[in-house]
Amino acid sequence: MTGDSEPSQPRARRELVVAEPGLRPERDDRFTRLRRGVYVDRPVVDASCADGSAQGDARGRDARYLTRIRAVQIARSRPVFARESALALHGVPFGTEPPAVYTAGGARTAKKKAGVVHSPVPLDARDVIEVGEMRVCSLLYALADVARRRGRLVAVSAIDAALHAEAVTKEAMLEALGRQSARGRARAEWAIAFADGASESVGESWSRVRVFELGFAAPELQRWVEGPTGRQWRVDMRFERPGQRPVYGEFDGMTKYGELATRAGRTGTQALAREKQRDDDLLWTGDPAHWVWDDVLHPARLERILTAYRVPRVRSALAMPTTAG
Repeated sequence: MTGDSEPSQPRARRELVVAEPGLRPERDDRFTRLRRGVYVDRPVVDASCADGSAQGDARGRDARYLTRIRAVQIARSRPVFARESALALHGVPFGTEPPAVYTAGGARTAKKKAGVVHSPVPLDARDVIEVGEMRVCSLLYALADVARRRGRLVAVSAIDAALHAEAVTKEAMLEALGRQSARGRARAEWAIAFADGASESVGESWSRVRVFELGFAAPELQRWVEGPTGRQWRVDMRFERPGQRPVYGEFDGMTKYGELATRAGRTGTQALAREKQRDDDLLWTGDPAHWVWDDVLHPARLERILTAYRVPRVRSALAMPTTAG
């Protein structure tokens, strides 16, 4: 310390705090330990999902995971982030907070240590890029890698999002897949083939995977439907029922009309009225069926909804893991 300068404080990197010699942030209630020598400002963590909404929960989850990634960037020497960690840094959603931060590349790092899972695989120069100050597996490589290693929900939602953003092509993903281990390749090829850039949210992607897993007929995506007044509405999914009116499948990611209103700049009453108007118009030509996140996370609930609306089944349900992804 020199002259009349202020006493030393922990050095901040965005919301992260790095402990320096003589400083003890672990004894300060303002900070939460992320990993050895790296702390985060507790109010930042608490505020990340303060509004309590589904959208707020997603923002909080994403913010927490990015903070964990940045903590690893500080603690390790020039890591290359891989798998879901790479997807998070590329801004590609996949709907769940991973249990670990993932890195890849040289074999000198332990495979699993302190919340980091490392894959000691050689990486081609084309498969490593820089995002800001971080080294990251390319989006193509990360998508193919996640599709090899993770379940249908996570893999398809990530690929759907990248295709929707027109950031990748299926052909380029298959090429990146060819530079990886053969383990899980069939799983990845299925996810890439099934993916559809018409899906507009993680919830829609997860819903579509659940429809497949439950054995129901595949829907058409993002169809425009015209009501008796001439108004047109776009529905998430359209299920054909031979000899009957179609079913319009709608994933309602936000379950409160107040949340819908906030997004559209309306009052809750206005949002409720608009949704009723929409359903009245849809009922002119078909049957609208709605479901929410709980129904997707507990597929037996979604199965009951689709069965009640007599959506055709084309085969028996597949075995599904008890955890997402």
